[in-house]
This record gives sequence, structure tokens and C-alpha cells, in this order.
Amino acid sequence: MTQSGVSHFYIAYRQTGPEPGGIAVLDAATGRIRTTQALMGSRGLAARSGGAATKLYALSEGGYNVSTVDTRTLETDTLYSDQEARVTDVAVNADGSRVLLAQGLAVLEVDTASGKETGDHAVPQKPVFTAWATIALSPDGKRLYLGRQGQNSNRKETPCVLAMDVPERAQDGTDAQDDNAEETDPGPGQAVDIAAPAEKYRGVRVLLSADGATLYAFVPHQADPLVAIDTATLTVTARAQGPAPTALAASPDGTLLYAVHADRAGTILNAADLTETGAFPSTPDKAPAIAVAPDGTVCVAYSDHTCTVIAPDAAEASAPARLAGAPLAVVTAAASEADAQPQPEYVGRYRRDAMPRRYNEHSGEHGMWSTDVTCEQGAFVPAYDKVYEGSYTLTDGVGVWRKAVLGGGESKKFYRIPSWDNLIVDGDDVTWL
Repeated sequence: MTQSGVSHFYIAYRQTGPEPGGIAVLDAATGRIRTTQALMGSRGLAARSGGAATKLYALSEGGYNVSTVDTRTLETDTLYSDQEARVTDVAVNADGSRVLLAQGLAVLEVDTASGKETGDHAVPQKPVFTAWATIALSPDGKRLYLGRQGQNSNRKETPCVLAMDVPERAQDGTDAQDDNAEETDPGPGQAVDIAAPAEKYRGVRVLLSADGATLYAFVPHQADPLVAIDTATLTVTARAQGPAPTALAASPDGTLLYAVHADRAGTILNAADLTETGAFPSTPDKAPAIAVAPDGTVCVAYSDHTCTVIAPDAAEASAPARLAGAPLAVVTAAASEADAQPQPEYVGRYRRDAMPRRYNEHSGEHGMWSTDVTCEQGAFVPAYDKVYEGSYTLTDGVGVWRKAVLGGGESKKFYRIPSWDNLIVDGDDVTWL
């Protein structure tokens, strides 16, 4: 059993080929994957802030279902389902009693205990009529912040965030507001432009500080930088240097931000003025996910299906652990009560460091065909599923180990690993534990 109060990282990853998407539980202390749970179509993950949550909220890839995940058992259950209204993002309130779901021009409120809808808040259509991609909720639950959804068109639109007040709830559960208000136009919100007008940009991402005083907003891959917005005045108070990051997370005390970039290593920013104060071990990546645990340990999951952890003030990241699919989101939550031995069990570490090859086909008696999928040096190798053993010769310039049916060649073993997309590893490239 895991020590009470210890947090782990929970990583939602995408479906890859016939393998379903799911959630991996990463041990924050060792950087090893303890266990995984299949969750078909998962594309996002949310948790109550603070790292002590015992329930996660997983958004389906299509956006029509939200499931609950018990962090201790990894049991899942459907909380919300609507095949007509697509949810783009999920936010959890401070005490975990409600989730708020961004649905384009509305925000749906759902009770986490019963799964019942407790409110449907129309998003103000003035001054910006648009769909909204991401959502953040103030600590007191009274204000929502929405990041604009990018459009796949040649029309230029301004990336912005919108602040809207959450209507107070009457005792009967209805909105305590004027019955004469127009239902089709709930009135103006306050929008804050964060970048220059652009074509085909991705949705604006938002991150709210733990005290609710500052909202951070950016568009991944944009030349315009990350900005800080004072939530009291709704004005931009700071801009970072250089293009926007691809992923962002805040330190537990709210004084630092950790940013992963598409073209350079990870940077540490002062949360107040967005000046760069340091760096952390990170690989440039176009679609990473990042989170910070309560003790300051950082987890970065990369689009090449690997993830690492960086202990506070560490000069190096942990050896990479491999996910079964591309990561979608990382959160911290109360540790799973899975057995302390990593599942699946690790039997070795990948040791090649120069253009490592793996193999994706075993064709009868002919051999192993190489693939361009690589594996980081030092990555933990999980237990293998099937062994192909025999005498092989390497075909020059082709990267194919062919079965030496007439004798000679090298005596070799190749291992098929299901959790590595059923790819095959040359046993000579592994340091076995």
C-alpha cells in the first residue's frame, strides 16, 4: 500500500492503433509507471487542485462524455453524457462538489456526487461571439475564465479570454437573476485580448493561480508570448519573452511557472512578472503535458510517448518511462493503492544511445523489420510478452535482421512488448535488471 498523503502523477494518453487510450499512474519519487487503466477515447483529465484529490474527471476524445476515475482503485464511471453538446474542457471547484463543463456557448454545472445537472450558464455573446475552448474557475467559485476556441479558417480572429460571473444559486437550485433578462443574449462579459489577430490558431489555454489573483493565457505555437492578467482589473500586467510555450504549470506556492517549449528546453518563470529565472531538464516538444506535485516535483510527458519526473532542484530528469500512447494531460492526485511493485514489472533499461532501432514485424522465418520509432536511452523496459529466438544475420543498409536458416549468423533474442505498441526490441540493446 502507498503511504497516506503521497501524491502521484496521473497521465491521460491517447489511443494508439488497436490499443485503447487510458490513464497511467506515475510514481513521483521513482519516475516509474506503477499501473495503467484503459479508458477508451480519453483526451483530457481534470482534478481538484492541491494534489490531494481522490477523484479525477476524464473527458472523452469526442467530448460527449465525462467519466470519474477513483485514484485509489482506478475504477471508472460515467458522470455526464450528451451526444449532442460537445464538451471542450472541464474545471473542478475548490471542494470538489461540482464540475463545470465548457460547451461552446454555454457552461454546464454538474454535481459530482449525483451526476445531476445543477445549472446551465449561457456565455455572454458580447463583446465576443464565439465558441470557448478552455475553462478555469476562481477559488470562490464565483467567476469563470474562458479561452477562445481557434477556428480552422483563413479569417483572422483575435485570441482572447473572457471573464464571466457565475450566477448565484437560489435555494431551489435555479439562477437567482431577473426573469425578464433575454435568454438569447445574457449580456456583456469582459474580454481581454492576449495576442494579435491570427488565422487557424489553436484554442487559447488558461491557467489560474491558486489564489485566483492572476490568470495566465497563451496560444501554443504562437509567436505572441504568454501573458499574465490581473483578475481584479482584467488587464494584462506582464508578457513573457519569446513565443508562447506549448504547456504550462505552476509551482505549489504559486511563485513560479514551468514552461515547455516547442523549440527549446524547459524554462522557469517568475509568476509575478514572467521574467525567466532558470531552467529545468526538458526536451523541446510540440505536444507535451506538464504538472507539478505539492512537493515541487515536476512531471513532463512528451508526444513520443515518454514521460520523466524532475525532483526539486534536480540537475537531471529521471530515466524516461514509456506510455502506451501520446499524452493528453497530467494531473497530481492522491496516490493509487496499487501494489508498490511497478506494473507491469520492469525487467531492463534500454541502453542504446545512437539512432536506436526497434522492430515492428516478425514475418515467419524471414526476420525482423526495423521501424523509425526510437526509444530514449535509459528508458525502463517492461516485461516482454513473446520471444523470437534464433540465429540471425543483419542485412547491410536495410536494418533487417533475417533468420539464418542455413546456419551461421548471430544467436539473438527479440522481445515483443505490448505496452510499447506491440513493437519488438532487440535483447542486445537492453541492460537486463
